[in-house]
Amino acid sequence: MVREAVIEAVAKVADLGEVALDGTGLRLRVGAEACVRLLVSAPARPKASASGTHVITLIAEETTGLTTDQVQAILAAVRRIPFTTTEMNALRGQMPLTGELPCFLPPGCLASVAPVLTVHHMTDFLVMVDAVLAMGVPAHAVTVLDKGYPYRHTDRVDAHLARQGVTVWPWTDAADALHDHTRRAATLGLPGLLIDDGGYTLPVLLEQRPDLLPRFVGLVEQTISGITRLEPWEDRIPLPIFSVAESRLKATMECYGIADAVVRNLLRLLPEEKLEGQPALVVGFGRIGEHIAAVLRSRHMRVAVHDRQLVRLIAAHERGYLTGRCVSTLLRDHRPLIILGCTGRTGLRGEHAAAISRDCYLVSTTSRDREFAVAELADEAQKVTDEGVLGTRLHMPSGAKVTLVGDGFPINFHHAESLPNMYSDLILASLLVAASTLATPEHGFTAGHNVDASNRVLESCGLLERYYTRFGPQATR
Repeated sequence: MVREAVIEAVAKVADLGEVALDGTGLRLRVGAEACVRLLVSAPARPKASASGTHVITLIAEETTGLTTDQVQAILAAVRRIPFTTTEMNALRGQMPLTGELPCFLPPGCLASVAPVLTVHHMTDFLVMVDAVLAMGVPAHAVTVLDKGYPYRHTDRVDAHLARQGVTVWPWTDAADALHDHTRRAATLGLPGLLIDDGGYTLPVLLEQRPDLLPRFVGLVEQTISGITRLEPWEDRIPLPIFSVAESRLKATMECYGIADAVVRNLLRLLPEEKLEGQPALVVGFGRIGEHIAAVLRSRHMRVAVHDRQLVRLIAAHERGYLTGRCVSTLLRDHRPLIILGCTGRTGLRGEHAAAISRDCYLVSTTSRDREFAVAELADEAQKVTDEGVLGTRLHMPSGAKVTLVGDGFPINFHHAESLPNMYSDLILASLLVAASTLATPEHGFTAGHNVDASNRVLESCGLLERYYTRFGPQATR
């Protein structure tokens, strides 16, 4: 089955001729003279991989008659193979709350809306999309915005969605995507519903396409950064918002997992660095920042904290962290090896560069590249170099090398799956509970934020009971 999937993928981008099996694998003739060899084998260290794992190797043996772009297209096609039935069954097993949600909610509970999904393109997202379809939404009524992060499996996720018939747009074309979505939804007689992770859609409607706002029934927002992006409109938001972002459920269940993923990915990217005993600076002591500070301290780092809100700064001080109201002073005196941005805003700007006197790493933990004013910092540098997967390095006049890990984008998504699927299961299921609520005409939510109502729904819908049954003291997994 794996071989057939590869052959099908290559045939979509190249003129495929004879396919022959010999002693070392399949030999695929491409065009008149070129050929590639396909090998499907077990991992070199089977015990280090999940049972049933295969390694696919595609070798361009002879490229005569092919351009470089054609060779790259053939290789890229293999990276875009949709997930197999076996893989999807494994993913559903990791996410029973989301995968089984259609059995617990009323049949067809999303059939009255056309969702726009702007959620990270990781493997857990595929289980979420399957659930949306099972709740009564036809695939051609779904639009997905690809946030463009370099996730571990992003190409395969996109290919899987395309095979299902789901429309995928890049997030940079959000205005056109929303226009296209409302056009398709109108032919089905359905209003749109926004399900967002990071404030990608409603701000676009408010700024660029207010004419489309009446065609949407509401917004489900997953992240605080998405809520923050709506601040300029204050009480002028015309749609009801179901705020999973501000819910007690999300605050209780997710924050430590994100903090742990941030540090684990940092260790993976910096295998030669010794963190123990080194200074670190956490900018932003909110839900994520306080957990990151604790994880770093548990690794025996000397942690300092800055937050613009005095109540949070006092909270950090009371927990024994070094604190300060001035970022530049902390940079100069504490001399952190690692600076973590956890504010959801821009916490480090060009004006702070002069206070950095040692080699260090800038690490973002929130949406996109907002944590650091990358352009301003680059303007302060004498030279900027590309460090590959690690990110971008700024060579400062002081001699310090400042590395923007992941180019300033969130490290927990950088060529990784971030949270284990068992962690994200509850949150993605919560998003769908929220969506089914706003799809109900008499939902009782008003225009703007509905934090209290969101908490009531999430804490009474049965998700927490199912989660506790699965992971509580009587768990029988």
